[in-house]
Amino acid sequence: MKIISYYVGSQARWLVKTFPTDIKKIPYITFVKIRAWLLRPLIQEYWVDGEYLVGFIKEFKRGAKTRVVTDKVKYTKSIEKVKHDRFTVMYYYPKKRYNKKYVYWVYGQDIIQKLIETYPDFNWLCIDGSSDMEKVVPFVDVYIRPNRHDGSPRLIMECETWGIPYYHSTHNPDMGELSRFLVTEFEKFKNNQT
Repeated sequence: MKIISYYVGSQARWLVKTFPTDIKKIPYITFVKIRAWLLRPLIQEYWVDGEYLVGFIKEFKRGAKTRVVTDKVKYTKSIEKVKHDRFTVMYYYPKKRYNKKYVYWVYGQDIIQKLIETYPDFNWLCIDGSSDMEKVVPFVDVYIRPNRHDGSPRLIMECETWGIPYYHSTHNPDMGELSRFLVTEFEKFKNNQT
């Protein structure tokens, strides 16, 4: 029998890194780390949900056998776009903010707030995982995900299906690069309006 351990997103990072967190989450994170260290000799293979996470597993256990196992996407068909007047930027901020300080940091909300201030004429659309994407997507021009840590988000794969340009960072989002992306896509939007 093979013993496999599956890590999604932050769980893999917690093995070897720290990040901003609410104090009430420290006992849980400590538990996850201790459990991982105790089980480490028994685990024969580690599964993660994104290629970026393999590095954390390799740092935690040198020579570890790893496999990337991504989630299946919910939306697999293209969705017809609807003509609209304002350039719409969609971003994700989860509804369940179990660790507010971490969630704010990891999903780049400080960056998004700066972008909203910089580009107030854009239509900013926050989705939280409960949105009916078939109703939202026809009006979306771009998707941004300026994460400081990420696995393999389904929404990125779905944007590829829908033909929505996106900016995705798994770590260290670049504000200048993100601004250039938005300006370029806005210019395309304006050109398509005429």
